[in-house]
Amino acid sequence: MKNIALPGIFLMVLFSSCLSPPTSSNPYKPISKIPYAITIGTVEATFSLEATAGYRSDNKLISEAAYIELLKAAKEKYGDNIDIADITWVEVELNIWSPCVFTAGGKVITIDPYAGIEEALAKAAKEAVKNIPKNSNIAIVSIAGADQAAINYIVGELEFILINEGYRLCDRNQLDILRREHKLSLSGEVSDASAISIGKFIGANVIITGNIDGANNTRRLRLRALNSETAQVIGAASERF
Repeated sequence: MKNIALPGIFLMVLFSSCLSPPTSSNPYKPISKIPYAITIGTVEATFSLEATAGYRSDNKLISEAAYIELLKAAKEKYGDNIDIADITWVEVELNIWSPCVFTAGGKVITIDPYAGIEEALAKAAKEAVKNIPKNSNIAIVSIAGADQAAINYIVGELEFILINEGYRLCDRNQLDILRREHKLSLSGEVSDASAISIGKFIGANVIITGNIDGANNTRRLRLRALNSETAQVIGAASERF
């Protein structure tokens, strides 16, 4: 009697679950918990899962499947360097023996590339030059990093901070000419010897170099100040942003 009843009970549970389509009660990957997220659009996708007896009780499993499909669709439209947040889904086609079909939607986000830079830069600049006399001529030779736009932003803000602190800054146009002559870029790695050579040529007695490394919540801005005569490191800073 038990052997006859069990398959029937199993079918009743499965049939019952398919007659009560699940929906996500809370957004998956809420945007409020993703630091510095910027919404750039929305995306929708349709996907299916096999109608097994247990999957409907696992909202995370469905949400993860929705995330994969939404990210795939979003990359076709927005390219890389994006993510999906605030994912919701609903079952739209109820099947017992074939895959059940869902539709999902979410926000397409990117992380603000300048998030936290201003605060980190203000602290790093203050720390790096705290022992440098105010009558110094400073040349910002290079800030190495992958994002050229972020590098340009950092150099511009760093110049502004140092000038407001009373330092004299070497002309950026002349530095650009010297970099081209030395086949160096503002955002590329520059050896201390090359940086000092450029600094001496332009009349700077203090050289500033730096770099951005890490990713997401581990990004750091690092600055170094060098004496162009002695090649000694006279200031250094590292700030997370």
